[in-house]
Amino acid sequence: MTESEVSHVLEGTPGFADRYLELVEWADGDPGGAAVFAELADYVAALLAELEHFRPTLERCLAGVEKVAEYSEDAEELVIWSFFDNLSPDDVRRLEPWLGPRTRALLDEVDQLPSPSESHRVI
Repeated sequence: MTESEVSHVLEGTPGFADRYLELVEWADGDPGGAAVFAELADYVAALLAELEHFRPTLERCLAGVEKVAEYSEDAEELVIWSFFDNLSPDDVRRLEPWLGPRTRALLDEVDQLPSPSESHRVI
């Protein structure tokens, strides 16, 4: 594996560096590309398993948010200004697959409204 290929892998996955260095040590300095990518595949599979481990919890959290969005008189205050306003825009985008229809509608509605404090608005 060339230095350039190694740098591409390590730049994108700094958490993989320790595993890569162990592999280099085990292979006396040159593990070869196939071994590095096989180890990278194991690393990625572990990340996916971890993500899947938390998916049910995320789904339950957002189902609760959806219930509040549907039934609470304070839905906008709680769901938008207390919950979503405390998440980064990237986090909000990552949660999109789990948002219910009323939660989405609230997010769409406030996109058109001025925020209670314009400087604090995250959405």
